[in-house]
Amino acid sequence: MIVSITNKQRRQAIISCIIAIVLAILIKFNVILPAMLDNSIHNWFTNIQTGYGDVVMAIATFLGNPVVDIVYILILAGVLIIAKLHIPAIWTIATIISGDAFIAIVKAIVGRSRPVGHLLADSSSSFPSTHVFGLFIVIFIIAILVTPNINSTYTQVLINWISITIGLMTMLSRIYFNAHFFSDTIAAVLFAYSWVILSASLYPKLAIFLQTHIALFKHDEI
Repeated sequence: MIVSITNKQRRQAIISCIIAIVLAILIKFNVILPAMLDNSIHNWFTNIQTGYGDVVMAIATFLGNPVVDIVYILILAGVLIIAKLHIPAIWTIATIISGDAFIAIVKAIVGRSRPVGHLLADSSSSFPSTHVFGLFIVIFIIAILVTPNINSTYTQVLINWISITIGLMTMLSRIYFNAHFFSDTIAAVLFAYSWVILSASLYPKLAIFLQTHIALFKHDEI
C-alpha cells in the first residue's frame, strides 16, 4: 500500500486523541489548570508584540489559512494524479475535507470564546484552532505519503524541517494575534495527527473498494 502506517503510529494516535479529548473536557468545564496556563501565555505574548513581529506572524498565519491548506492538498493531489496515483489523490482530499467537518463539530461542542483582543475576522469558537489543525493535516499527510517515498535522506530531512517550522510558526502566530489560546493549538495538532492516522488506517478499505467497484481505478496502483 502506498499509504501505510505502523502499529506504533496507531498507538500514538490513540494517545494523542485521548489527550486532546481530555483537554476539550477541561476547557468545556472551565477547569482552572489549563485556563491559568493559557492566560499566562496569552499575557506574555501580548507584551512582546512589535511591528516586525506583526509582519512575520501575519505571513505565518497566511501560510496556515484553511483556504491555503486546501490549496496545498489540491497541489499534492494534482501531483499524484500526474503520477497516475489517483486513489491516493482522492484519499488526501477526503482526509482534509472530512477532518475540517470533524473539527467544526468539536468547535461547536466545546464553544470556547476567543481570547480578549482577537481580530474581528476570528469570530468562531476558539477550541481547537482550525488554522493549526488544517496545516498539520497537510504536514502529517506529507510525512506518511511523500517523504517515505523520497530516496534522498537530505531531501527528507529538508522537507520535514520546512513543514514543521511552518507549522510551529503558525501555532505561534495564532497565539500572537490573540486568535487562540495555547491549548487550542496543542489540541489542534493532536487531533490532526489522530485524524490522519485514522484516515490512513482506513485507506486500504477505500483503495480496494475503488479498485474493485469503479472501472476507472481498476488498474491503479494502491
